[in-house]
Amino acid sequence: MPFDQALRPDIHAVLDAAALLDITEFELFRLAYERWHGAPVDEAVLEPFFVAYMFNDVVPMWVRYFSRLVQRRSQLGTLDYKEFGVNLRMRTPQMVRRGVRFTVILVTVLATLVVLAETAAQLMNLGERCMFPPCY
Repeated sequence: MPFDQALRPDIHAVLDAAALLDITEFELFRLAYERWHGAPVDEAVLEPFFVAYMFNDVVPMWVRYFSRLVQRRSQLGTLDYKEFGVNLRMRTPQMVRRGVRFTVILVTVLATLVVLAETAAQLMNLGERCMFPPCY
C-alpha cells in the first residue's frame, strides 16, 4: 500500500522495506550498502548517499535492489530479519521491563506534580477557584 501517490516507485520501495524491517531509512541504507559491498560502512561514507536520497529523491541501485528484495521476501512470506542483518536486540524482555519501569516512574512523577499543585493552590487560598478538572 503506497504511502503517497506522488512519490516515485523507488521511494515507495525504500519506505516500504524500512517499515517491513521496522528500521529507519538510514539503517536501511547501511544494511543495503553492507550487503551489496560485503563490508561494514562508515557513516561518513553513507551520509552523502542518504542526503541525496532525502533532498533529491536519488535512490542508489544497491538500496533499490535491497528494498525490492525485502518486499519480495515479505510477499513470499520468507522475510527473515537475521538474514537481512536487522538486530533484534532491542526487542528483548529486558527492554520491555525497562519500558514498563519508565512508564510507571513517569506516571508517578506526573501524579505527584498534580497533587503538589493542588496542595499549593489550597495553601494559597485558591480553594474556591477551580484549578483542575472536573470543575462543576
